[in-house]
Amino acid sequence: MRRLPLIPTLMTIVMVAAMIGLGFWQLQRREWKHDLIARLEAAQSLPQLTPSDYYRAMIGAGSVAYRRAHVDCRAGRVSPYDIRGGESASGASGFLVLVACSAPRRSHPDLVVVAGWTPRPFKRQLTVDTEFDGTIIERPYGKQPGRPLFMLIPKTAVAPLAPSRTPVPADLPDSHLSYALQWFSFAATLTVIYAIFVLRRRGDTMRARG
Repeated sequence: MRRLPLIPTLMTIVMVAAMIGLGFWQLQRREWKHDLIARLEAAQSLPQLTPSDYYRAMIGAGSVAYRRAHVDCRAGRVSPYDIRGGESASGASGFLVLVACSAPRRSHPDLVVVAGWTPRPFKRQLTVDTEFDGTIIERPYGKQPGRPLFMLIPKTAVAPLAPSRTPVPADLPDSHLSYALQWFSFAATLTVIYAIFVLRRRGDTMRARG
């Protein structure tokens, strides 16, 4: 019985095992993502946020993502804190105009509010003197230092802006199944390539002996 080539065989076993492991890991991630989306959807029906809820989220003792919140925004005449890409309530692409409502900390606020949507970049000042009800997004800037920890996306807008689209947990990307299938297909492809390599190697050996 002819021996299999040692190094290619070991490399193939390790790589195929790793790919299969990554495929099952992606399936586990898919289950985790579905559980996360379910918990975030349930959060939408929880009572409106209180200051203590924000505090717990700031120290990492809880989450307020997709919770309902009320913000009394009496910022007055302000320039946008930021302009970022986003959709209108009707689904049109454009820009979201963010404002800081807390006067003492407008340069480094903990919370910003989407004042509204515009089809083009908006750099003019706005008069913001209203109360907003909407949905909270956590860490809209990731973990960048000095950036707001929370963003409120209200159902209304400050004139002359239009209302923006309210995000839902189902918007979260869920590509884990396709990633898992890719890893499994990579493992299968490598197995076929290895089998072809072994068969050709044996054929070359037999021809050389003949």
